[in-house]
Amino acid sequence: MSLTLFTLKRLAGLIGLLLVLSVLVFFFTRAIPGDVAALYVGGNAKPEQIEQARIALGLDKPVVIQYLRYMGRLFKGDLGVSLRTHRPVLKDLAEKIPMSLELVLLALVVAVLLGIPLGGMAAIKQGTWLDEVIKWLTAAAVSIPIFFLALLLQLVFFDQLGWFPLQGRLDSMLEFTHPIELITGFSFVDTLISRNFTAFFNVAWHMVLPVMALTLGPLGFIARLTRSSLLDVMNQDYILAARASGVSEGVLYFRYGLRNALSPILTVIGLSVAHLMLNTFFVEMIFNWPGIGYYALIAINSLDIPPLMGVAFTIGAIYVLANNANDIVRRLVDPRIK
Repeated sequence: MSLTLFTLKRLAGLIGLLLVLSVLVFFFTRAIPGDVAALYVGGNAKPEQIEQARIALGLDKPVVIQYLRYMGRLFKGDLGVSLRTHRPVLKDLAEKIPMSLELVLLALVVAVLLGIPLGGMAAIKQGTWLDEVIKWLTAAAVSIPIFFLALLLQLVFFDQLGWFPLQGRLDSMLEFTHPIELITGFSFVDTLISRNFTAFFNVAWHMVLPVMALTLGPLGFIARLTRSSLLDVMNQDYILAARASGVSEGVLYFRYGLRNALSPILTVIGLSVAHLMLNTFFVEMIFNWPGIGYYALIAINSLDIPPLMGVAFTIGAIYVLANNANDIVRRLVDPRIK
């Protein structure tokens, strides 16, 4: 199968998955108890005002009609209006998503850059004390709950050592003296574009602990899978033949072995995106990071349905897109995948 046909099949499957996702998001959020119309009108609302709001929001129509209207708005890029703030959800998400993706992408890059070499080192030193240490450390990294790890990092690096700030994205004083100009939504990029280097280094300082908390789990997964996948490849006949012909171990592991072991590693990297997007909810709540997780928490507390639907659909869409992109990359790396 050609790469073009493979990509087209993935895109067709992507559309189907997004449609299924829209159904699940719509009907699950409709099952949440509470009067959406009363929340939209506000406190001390009269029954006739609530009824007018119900008609205005289309809640008086059958559920199927409501879903079709929701899909019609969704195709136009309209995710509704927040019942709490009366702001378009799409506008809110456009501000919040980059702040979350900033943490997720940094954590993923760090996990890959550290996880693959650690796993390769463990495979090369199989059976030695270094292999055992790496296996124990990566097992612990995978096992520690994210909320416990985040609180532990705050306790050690803020409370005991005082090296990093407790929470937030920028020092409160710098919010007034060196505010971040919103250009792309990514703090690192925006501060560099505007040459706001004071804010750049302060944001980086605030990011260290959240990124550490997010990185540890995926790093452990990637390192362990790299080790097992590499050891499996190194037992193949062509590797044994190359070793017998005098090819050095370094070339065997990192030129021939790692390349052929990349397919399952890429799979777990793709799955790590979903893992990180889920964990960013806990991290943002603990570190008071103003991203999509913190936004969803406020929506949950106030029973604000449109933002919840927007967050759920967006997270699901990011996961589906990331996995489809990962499948295409795997196809490029390993042509044997059909």
